[in-house]
Amino acid sequence: MSISCNVVQDLIVLFQEKTVSEETRQEVRTHLKECRACRRVYREYAHLNQEELHFEQEMRPEEDVYYSELAARIRKRKFWKHTVVTSAFALCIGITVLVTRGIMRNER
Repeated sequence: MSISCNVVQDLIVLFQEKTVSEETRQEVRTHLKECRACRRVYREYAHLNQEELHFEQEMRPEEDVYYSELAARIRKRKFWKHTVVTSAFALCIGITVLVTRGIMRNER
């Protein structure tokens, strides 16, 4: 069964979204292999679809931007808090070692 260019071009959207039956997909594939004009229409649609996908990914709602910025600030704050606590703990250990050494020297 050979399908016309008009039918294939009408089906391109459904073909791209994989919402047609396997039999129809095979017919459209066969037609696209043979017909340069329909391949061009298919590529144009696929290109526009990709641009739309990229555009949607770039356009984030303000709320998403706010929450992602807030999450970044919290992560940064946790990092610095962890760093300060770790540094304070290391300083305490260092002071303890120095004091212990001093006490040990005085006892000799």
